[in-house]
Amino acid sequence: MKILSICGIIAAQLLVHLADAQGCSNVVLRRDIMSLSQQEWNQMTYVLRRMNDDGWFRYFADIHNYEFGNIHGNDHFFPFHRRYLRDFEEVGQRYDRNFAVPFWDELRDSRNPAGSPVMSSARIGGNGFGACVSDGLQNGWTMSFPNPHCLSRLYDMGNQMHSWYSPEYIYSVMQRNNDMHGFRENIEFSLHGSVHLGIGGDMSTPYSSNDFAFFLHHANLDRLWDQWQSWGHADTIDGRDRFGNPLGLGSALPHYGDPIGSTMRLGTGRMCFRYVGGSSSRREQSALKLVSAPAASSADSADTNLARLPANLLQKWFPHVNHENGPLNGSNSTRSSLAPSAPSGKKMVYPAPLTDAWVSMHRFDRAKVDKAMQEAREFVDDLNTANYLSPY
Repeated sequence: MKILSICGIIAAQLLVHLADAQGCSNVVLRRDIMSLSQQEWNQMTYVLRRMNDDGWFRYFADIHNYEFGNIHGNDHFFPFHRRYLRDFEEVGQRYDRNFAVPFWDELRDSRNPAGSPVMSSARIGGNGFGACVSDGLQNGWTMSFPNPHCLSRLYDMGNQMHSWYSPEYIYSVMQRNNDMHGFRENIEFSLHGSVHLGIGGDMSTPYSSNDFAFFLHHANLDRLWDQWQSWGHADTIDGRDRFGNPLGLGSALPHYGDPIGSTMRLGTGRMCFRYVGGSSSRREQSALKLVSAPAASSADSADTNLARLPANLLQKWFPHVNHENGPLNGSNSTRSSLAPSAPSGKKMVYPAPLTDAWVSMHRFDRAKVDKAMQEAREFVDDLNTANYLSPY
């Protein structure tokens, strides 16, 4: 009887898995935007221009603007944006069956975002100084929402941007938060806001999805969520919506009405996409490769340098990294951390704080934001005092 019962449970789980997988005959791969060939980028440009000409950028900007208060500053943030990007991706697939939203590995460019090749004329273009972006993907486009205008950008330091959050800090956030609420809040108060504010212009408004940079940015945030989920948080949903109601897997997403649970697993249901370098082979990779994708030697160097930190700082900021076993409790990737070779790299730098206008627009708790900002500065101070050198 017990054997039959176990077999029944296994069969039921298999049926659920097969049911979840329905509708995913075409699972597309989301890739780093800089890995796309010129031909692939040209095809993406064609699809995106067609989408704008047919009114789809207006459609998505309207949704994001209308739902703004429901999807920021609360724990709908990650599942809503995953569903929203998938909606955008599905529309793109009406023009090209293999269309997939790429991601921008922003952590790799965090020290000097304005110098990123992503913001060159060969990709999405650069600064507009508060006026029209004059090169790259959306040069010459008319954005329709909330009224006809050219796409605007205004870097937060004029022709430069403040530094964003480092791979090391985001890796620390991922390790130190085991609940969705804490993970979401720390990401929303850090990397999410710094990219929007750094680029500025349309990106600093509730209709920020006018700028294709929005989709690159949120695909990367979603990729980080996918990575965090693979660390034992596959079905972790907690926290509350904007009205204080508790959230669970059955809670309805703003605008779409789908249950949050329908967004939780990539490659199943309607989530017919995966990230290149995704969770299937992740356990064998080095720790910082899980967060960012620089050259292998850079990631290995970062892992090595982290493992040299004093034990008290490892416990404080990287509780799953230790001198004996390296990252993720047993990966072989940093066994070389005890080698006597001298570390090389650069001192950590402070990331830009959220502005008062941004905090007000999102109705964030200012005290919580200030606490998060102070923690980020403390992180930099601690690593610099310990003579940690970043290869990023």
